Amino acid sequence: MKNSILLFLLLFTITSQAQMYNDSSFNANVVHPKFKKGYGPKILIDAGHHNFAVELGLNKPLFDVASSDGYQIKIDSMQFTKEYLSNYSIVVILTAMPFKYGSEDFLLFFNGQKQADVFTFTTDELNALHEWVSDGGSLLMFSEHAPIDKSVTPLFNKFGIQLSTGIVVDSINSDSPIEMPSWNHSFLKFTSTNGLLNTEHPITKGEKKNERISNILTHGGGGLTGDGYRNILKLSSSAMIKKWNGTMPTGAPNSQCLAGNVGKGKLVALGDCNGFTAMIIESGEYKLSSGMQVSGYDWKQFVLNTLHWLSL
Repeated sequence: MKNSILLFLLLFTITSQAQMYNDSSFNANVVHPKFKKGYGPKILIDAGHHNFAVELGLNKPLFDVASSDGYQIKIDSMQFTKEYLSNYSIVVILTAMPFKYGSEDFLLFFNGQKQADVFTFTTDELNALHEWVSDGGSLLMFSEHAPIDKSVTPLFNKFGIQLSTGIVVDSINSDSPIEMPSWNHSFLKFTSTNGLLNTEHPITKGEKKNERISNILTHGGGGLTGDGYRNILKLSSSAMIKKWNGTMPTGAPNSQCLAGNVGKGKLVALGDCNGFTAMIIESGEYKLSSGMQVSGYDWKQFVLNTLHWLSL
């Protein structure tokens, strides 16, 4: 089971000894919370659509950071209706899938042997979610590399965002935290120096000088394209979509993070979820930190800035 999770997130092709778990040393404390503890906006973390990161507890660092910042957070598995969503200010949709993690259908789906004829969300749910955002709600949603990109395509399309199919790589603007094979090119760098980080958006500028974002590293994932949105993490001309897990690559994305307004509401969409975690991944000789605890990159502040912007 853990081997399949690892493949979803970090592209290790040999995972017989893989383990993934939350980094217990991660400090989720927010020194100067934006809201009084327990009195901030209400956040729903969706657990009703086979969200494997939520089921396995990999969302705990996000939960802890947001709680420390004063937000009121609930993890719930109810289907989306406008009435249900009206109880929340922000909805977070992490790693939604059409099949239960670990099931036979899931394994066939993950290995490219089963296409998702039934997508993750019903038409009624998508309509309710879009109406809720248009009326003033805030949505934070994540795609990933194949096959998650296929299963959440209707969700993203509902908000005018197109997804690539496969996995995004960049032979020039990439980094590897450890010595790994040629697919290191899937660790993408977005910085203030390489020009791929949009430093003029409130999410990257922050509300105070010490909240400015300078360096972001994504770990694989999918690509996004959406007219009318601000491009926060820009894909370079050297980025390309690569085949993944038997899925033929499609699309010509220009982003891994888009942000913008939908009616009266707000939307942030990302092609990779790793930055909103704080994990340790071990596989044989490899040991890798991934997410908000990684030094040299600004994911924890990026998470806070994203929630703050969605709260405005």
